[in-house]
Amino acid sequence: MKVLGRSSLLILASSVTVSSFSTVPSFTPTTTSTTTSLEMGFFDALGKAFSNEEYAAPPEGVKATARHILVKSEPEVEIVLNELSSESKTFSQVASEYSTCPSGKTGGNLGSFKPGTMVKEFDEVIFDPETNLGEIVGPVQTKFGYHLIVVDKRTGV
Repeated sequence: MKVLGRSSLLILASSVTVSSFSTVPSFTPTTTSTTTSLEMGFFDALGKAFSNEEYAAPPEGVKATARHILVKSEPEVEIVLNELSSESKTFSQVASEYSTCPSGKTGGNLGSFKPGTMVKEFDEVIFDPETNLGEIVGPVQTKFGYHLIVVDKRTGV
């Protein structure tokens, strides 16, 4: 039996460890899978039944962010449009001055909302993909009066 020194043991141990790992084949997991109806178990079927993947809402859902100016008559619409076209005042300033809606105090800002929150005529314009973001649309007549609308953001449409 041969006696080895301390440094020889460390070298021997490290070489044994290295050589034992070098013979192990590498394993790379793959994410491909195939499923047939024969392979599906009872619990897999339950999981699929409650996953509701087909009917899931879009990530952010359907929402819009908009501003508006509400006035009572068509002559007032013309006055507001003239103010806006002169570019001497911002939309927010004109809304604060002319809008009869309480949102006029915040520059006509309505915040974010989902379809069905506003009256039908208003929603049809807001959630129409043909309505350009950032442009004044209207007048849109509702039971409240005439709206000049700016859609700032729209998701899920």
